[in-house]
Amino acid sequence: MNTKLNQLLTMGLLALLSLACTPDGAEYVDELDIVYTNHDPNFNFTSKGTFAIPDEVIKIDVEDVPGEPGFVPDFVDPVYANAILETIKSNMRNYGYTEVDESANPDLIILPSAMQTDQLYFYYDWWYWNWYYPGWGPGWGWYYPGYFPPQVSRIRTGSVFIQMTDPSNQSATDKIPVVWTSVVNGLFEGNINSISSRITQTIDQAFEQSPYLAK
Repeated sequence: MNTKLNQLLTMGLLALLSLACTPDGAEYVDELDIVYTNHDPNFNFTSKGTFAIPDEVIKIDVEDVPGEPGFVPDFVDPVYANAILETIKSNMRNYGYTEVDESANPDLIILPSAMQTDQLYFYYDWWYWNWYYPGWGPGWGWYYPGYFPPQVSRIRTGSVFIQMTDPSNQSATDKIPVVWTSVVNGLFEGNINSISSRITQTIDQAFEQSPYLAK
C-alpha cells in the first residue's frame, strides 16, 4: 500500500471519528447566530467622515401598519437597544468616523431595527423612519444600488438589521441609497448579559467582515 493511499485512509478515519463525536445539533444558542453583510461595490466609503444614528432601535412588528396618520413605531427594550447602538457607534469610531446629529448634514445615516418573530419580509416599510430621517416626505423610500439585500420570507426569532444610507444622493423620486446592510440572525434566548454579549459579538463580526468601511 503506497504512502498516498495510507494518508487518504488516515484522513478518512479521522473524519469518521470527528463525525462520531459531533452532536446532531447545536449545543448552545450562540452556535445558531448568523451574520450577513452586503454593500454597494461602487460606493466610496473613504470619502465619508460623519454619521448619525437614532437613539432608539425600531422594533418591526408584522401587525404594524406604517404610513397611517399618527403612526409611531414600537422600540426595542433599552437594555438590548443600548447594546446595539453602542456597538455600532464603537465600530464606526474605530473605522474613523465621527458621530453628529442628524440635523448636521451627516455623510451617512445608520438605521438599526430588530424583530422577534418567525415571519419577516426584509423590505419592511420605510415609513417606520418618518420620525427620524431628515427631509422625509411623501413618497420617500430607499433602494439598494449595485447589489441586492437578502431575500428573506421566513427567519428565526431574534434578528437585528442595520442599514447604512447615503442622504446626500437622494434621487428625484425621493429614494435614498442604502450603501451597506447587515443582518444578524439568532435566538433571543438566555439571560440579559448573555443576549447583550451575543449582540455585541455579532455586530462586531459584521464590521469585521466589512473592511471596506474603514477610512
